[in-house]
Amino acid sequence: MRRWAAPAVTAVLMYIMSPAAVTAQTDLDALFAPPTQHELDAAAADWAARDVTPSQYAAERTGASNGFSLAEVRHEIDGLTHYGVIRYPRHHEAGGKFPVLVLLHGGFDGLDLNWVLTFDEDFPDACLADSFLVVAPTFRGEMLNGYGILPTRWSDGEPSPFDYDCDDSIALLSAVLANEPTADTQRVTAFGGSRGGNVAYHLALRDPRVIRTVIRYGPAEFRLDHVRAGVEQKLDTGETSDRLGELVFEHIADPYMSGVLTLEDARHVLLSWSAAPHLRKTLSLQFHHGAQDDVVPVLHSIEVDAVMTWLGAGAPEYAYYEYPLGGHDPFSLPGHEALAEAYLCEMLTATGVSAPAPSPLHLRAAPNPFAGTVEIFAALPSGDAKVFDTPTTLEIYDARGRCVRTLPLAARSAGRAVAGWDGRDEAGREAPAGVYFATLAGRSTTPPLRLTRLR
Repeated sequence: MRRWAAPAVTAVLMYIMSPAAVTAQTDLDALFAPPTQHELDAAAADWAARDVTPSQYAAERTGASNGFSLAEVRHEIDGLTHYGVIRYPRHHEAGGKFPVLVLLHGGFDGLDLNWVLTFDEDFPDACLADSFLVVAPTFRGEMLNGYGILPTRWSDGEPSPFDYDCDDSIALLSAVLANEPTADTQRVTAFGGSRGGNVAYHLALRDPRVIRTVIRYGPAEFRLDHVRAGVEQKLDTGETSDRLGELVFEHIADPYMSGVLTLEDARHVLLSWSAAPHLRKTLSLQFHHGAQDDVVPVLHSIEVDAVMTWLGAGAPEYAYYEYPLGGHDPFSLPGHEALAEAYLCEMLTATGVSAPAPSPLHLRAAPNPFAGTVEIFAALPSGDAKVFDTPTTLEIYDARGRCVRTLPLAARSAGRAVAGWDGRDEAGREAPAGVYFATLAGRSTTPPLRLTRLR
């Protein structure tokens, strides 16, 4: 049998396909093309420029269930009223300091109080229930179902997954840390699954206060082939079985192809939804995924693992667990509860009840954002002069986890040192505008400092 040459096959297909189909394929090729560094920097700069400062915080109602005290809390962001829940630890007491867990729900039906009460009931220990202050946000345009224990509320705004879910989470976290005196601002963690897993990735990327993150089957890369196939199926038949493809079609591809969004804007949203292109080696991540997941294919976590491994991340701060028979259900991931619990609860004392954390070495910068030179300070509130007895190096990373500059810290006073960065890389070239992170070499317990370089 004679075989056609590849050019002949292409010609026949182009002849058979309608002009509209050819145009659609061309549009999708452009939409799903790999991102440029400029586009990555633009997404990071957009995140940094958003005002996620909460206002009008209030504890609306209180209640109790399953041995937990609860508070329904409210804040405003972007002029919109949003609701969330605080679940106080069972060992909560005034004057204590308790680590914070930002709990991020999956699905698109809103925040279910019953889930907030029970998400950790199958964990083998009780350290989360006993010792963590759990903060669970709603996302804009969705319901808080209080199950009669708390009032049912609706947050304002139009649903805007996925990265604007992160804005709402950052705002609520900031509001709680500023207003709840027993919340330990130095020990903030995050836990999320499915849609909430994506938000957890973004929270880890965007909020340096979050020092450990656990994720179950979170979507992380919206340019994967299965997503595009779902978009194409939706275009061809009006239906698709791929949930992520359907979301990309609804929020990105259809508005782009109908002229509501420009190509630049559509690619910006697609890249802003995706966490994988923005990952950094310094992230502390533990994530779990079932190989048989038919909602968020395991390829998403495989992609994250490939990026993090390439960046050089490793145990104990980074770990990926894959479950050969697991699906889109926490009960199909045997043993993940113990792994997640151990990872989060390392911040507790031996008794399982949190104690006030020692004053950590921390970084500050001024001015920030900056256009010329930024001064970065490392200091201990205690003023311990011995902390800088040995040479200390400051490392500047870009949003993709690449070290662009190393700087020596010069001691200025007891327990205080400073370095100046002129915005140039090791070769003396000006670094592009965008988000950068300053870290102290060899001091993994010191949270990274986010810097915003302006043009």
